[in-house]
Amino acid sequence: MNDRIKKPAARPGHAKQLGQTPTSSRVAASARTATTAVEPAETPPQPVPTSRPRRQPNEVELTVAKHQKVLADALAKAQAINYDQPKVMKPEAIKSTKTAKAVKEKQPKARKPKLVRDSFAMPEAEYARIDELKQRLAALGKPAKKSEVLRGGIAALTALNDSELKAVMERVERIKTGRPHK
Repeated sequence: MNDRIKKPAARPGHAKQLGQTPTSSRVAASARTATTAVEPAETPPQPVPTSRPRRQPNEVELTVAKHQKVLADALAKAQAINYDQPKVMKPEAIKSTKTAKAVKEKQPKARKPKLVRDSFAMPEAEYARIDELKQRLAALGKPAKKSEVLRGGIAALTALNDSELKAVMERVERIKTGRPHK
C-alpha cells in the first residue's frame, strides 16, 4: 500500500554477530513478531488474596444500587432533552434601570429581633419608680417607653460582676407570684 514507509533496519553489526545477513535478520524479526501475535501471552500468576472473602450485599445495599442506577438513567435522559434556557437579565440591564451607586450602597436589611410579650407582677412602689425614671429621661431630652426603661435596667444588671449582682438582688424584696384574687 504505502511504498514510502520504510521499516527500521537492524543494526549492521548485530546481524554479522549472529552469523546472518542483514536481510535475513529483518525476516527473522518479522517472523518473531508474527509468532508472538499468534501465541497467547503468558500472564503472571494472580496473587492470592489474603483478606476475607467478599461478602454478599444485603437488601439495603441492593436497593441503594438499584436506585442509583435508576437515577443515573433518569439523569442521562434529562440531560439529553433540548429545551430553551431561561433568559437571565444581564448586568447592563440592571445598570440601565438603577445607577451603579444605588446598587452598591443598597445593603441587605438587618433583621429585626423577635419581640417577646410577657407579663409580670411587682409592688406599686417599684412600678411608680418606672414612671419617675421615664420623667427623668424626658427631662434629659431622651424620652423612653416603659419597656425601654426595663431593658436598660436589665443591661445595667448584666454589666455587673457576680458579687455586685448578688448584692443588688439581695436588696430586692421577694413577692408572691401569680395573679391576685378578685
